[in-house]
Amino acid sequence: MRAGVAQGRLISPVLFSLYVNDIPSPSHHVELAFYADDTAIIATSRKPTLLVSYLESYLSDLQRYLSEWRIVINVSKRTAIIFSRAGRRFIQPRPVTLFEEPIELVDTTRYLGVTLDKGPTWSPHIYQVRKKTAQRMGMLGPVLNRKSDLSVTNGVLLYKQRIRSMIDYAFPRGGTLLAPMAGGYTCYNPSVSALVLVAPGT
Repeated sequence: MRAGVAQGRLISPVLFSLYVNDIPSPSHHVELAFYADDTAIIATSRKPTLLVSYLESYLSDLQRYLSEWRIVINVSKRTAIIFSRAGRRFIQPRPVTLFEEPIELVDTTRYLGVTLDKGPTWSPHIYQVRKKTAQRMGMLGPVLNRKSDLSVTNGVLLYKQRIRSMIDYAFPRGGTLLAPMAGGYTCYNPSVSALVLVAPGT
């Protein structure tokens, strides 16, 4: 291995934390959100043009850091999305780039299992949760109906573990993720992930 840490080893999480400990600190208008090797770069501004400037400035520093430490970016997970308050219109800003490659600007993106849309309305995420819940209810129906021999206690436990957990997932995260929107426009890029998203390659 020329760079990085071995995947699946017990010490790898600690080594990775040390490895990325000196990632460039963001400016006043930019924030970073980490979860393992998924990174979201969050910029806020009342003007989309300034939003792009803030992101470009930070991505320039990030590019130097990635090159120095030989961290490869997973291109398929590199996206950007702009959130705006309902009813507000704006001219689409030019795309930001990383290693001279434009980061795709999308209407929806997934981050840590949550589908985010530019509204944000949460409709795509709710649709996905309802679809998965219906599928799982169909699978568990035979043991969760009134004619089942399963006890009520075990039925409730099974429901909480296999169905309710999907419905509840990411409720606290959703509030935290969108908190910066109070300032106006928010651009997420999940990758070293958007929100710009940037993720290390595998």
